Amino acid sequence: MKIRDRRFVFNTGRAAYPAESSPPRVLYWGKTLSKFISAQLIVQAIGVASSILLVRTLNQTEYAYFTIAFAMQSTMNILADAGIGISLSSIGGRVWKNPHRFGQLINTALRLRRYLAAVAVVVVTPILVWMLTSNGASSVYTCVITLAVLLSLNYQLSTGVLMNVPRLHSQIGRVQKLDLMGAVSRLALLVAAYFIFLNAAVATFAALFALLIQYFLLKRWVTDSVDVDAPVSEEDRATMLGIVKSQAPNAVFYCVQGQLIVWLISIFGSTRNVAEVGALGRLGIIFSVIGAVMTSIVLPTFARCQSPRQLQRRYWQILIGYCLFGMMLVALATLFPDQLLWILGSKYSHLRSELVLMMLMTASSSIVATMWSLNSSKAWIKHSWLNIPGTLTIQVLLLLLLDISTLDGVLWFGILSVIPTFILNAALTYQGFSRRERLVTGI
Repeated sequence: MKIRDRRFVFNTGRAAYPAESSPPRVLYWGKTLSKFISAQLIVQAIGVASSILLVRTLNQTEYAYFTIAFAMQSTMNILADAGIGISLSSIGGRVWKNPHRFGQLINTALRLRRYLAAVAVVVVTPILVWMLTSNGASSVYTCVITLAVLLSLNYQLSTGVLMNVPRLHSQIGRVQKLDLMGAVSRLALLVAAYFIFLNAAVATFAALFALLIQYFLLKRWVTDSVDVDAPVSEEDRATMLGIVKSQAPNAVFYCVQGQLIVWLISIFGSTRNVAEVGALGRLGIIFSVIGAVMTSIVLPTFARCQSPRQLQRRYWQILIGYCLFGMMLVALATLFPDQLLWILGSKYSHLRSELVLMMLMTASSSIVATMWSLNSSKAWIKHSWLNIPGTLTIQVLLLLLLDISTLDGVLWFGILSVIPTFILNAALTYQGFSRRERLVTGI
């Protein structure tokens, strides 16, 4: 046994691993997580207030328009990423201490994201226009909502890249302030609009204003940690393009899958069904609390970790904790459906069984998404394309067996569709840990 930096290190003949279970470190992470979660609860409470204000105020037609706009903006954002987020996490976990190199990585990611965003806008905007007009929106109203979506996307792209700077530097206070400023500004605008005039377009512009505030704050803060004038790195660009090429099919597939429920119910159901899906989805915002902890604290820490033993321990702690949280929310929806639906208002009070299905779908999708996030943070993505044929196969079978013109049918479709993704991510995790163990042991 050796002593180094006042911590015990066990010499196993393979590699030295610091004992991270010491009380000071446990206390540090306990305080960090509790402080972040407390602040995040406030942020999410404000977010819930904004969502409930929209659900209760907008009629079902307007809320359907807002749901479509939000879904299509998310689709464009996913297409504009296409593996760049994976690159930022895996490369950034190695270079975040070097301001110049980190600046090169950030600027390279920003440039590539703009190119991909141009393609996404050309492809998705006509679909957005068609979905709005087919659900009864006028041409002028469609153009106004589309403009708000495209402007929001512009700032969402830059904010998504720049946010990696405070996260990888564990600047939790700044992350909290950004979240709080965005949530408060959006709610303030919606409350003001409530007393004047509130519709789907105004709600979309309110979200744009919140993104603007976050963008300008981030742009000012990142100068403390990165060289904002660093040139684009050709090495990083080549690495990112390699990941983008391998992940492009998955990105297209995932962006379709992520909004497939809205698409299906919009095509085969009614405008009322679209509003019901969107309203029930607002209750799933409860997952945003643990999701924010995952994105801002857990994933950056996991990306920086290089010890196989620590990685395995942290992986299972994260996944088991997420599963328990999901089970708790499904149980809550089962035991107290009327109380939860009261939040949405009388227009949605009849959706008791659908509420349980929505929570089950949200929980299962979130667990699988967490597995993918952990794998992608270490670039454990080889053969991830297998998810496409696997998911398409089960979805073809589900389309034959389920009535997707009903809300129940489309929710069961979403729940059962994640089975192939779960199996594939479990395999990717096993391969990733095995490969890292072989590198350490030299076997």
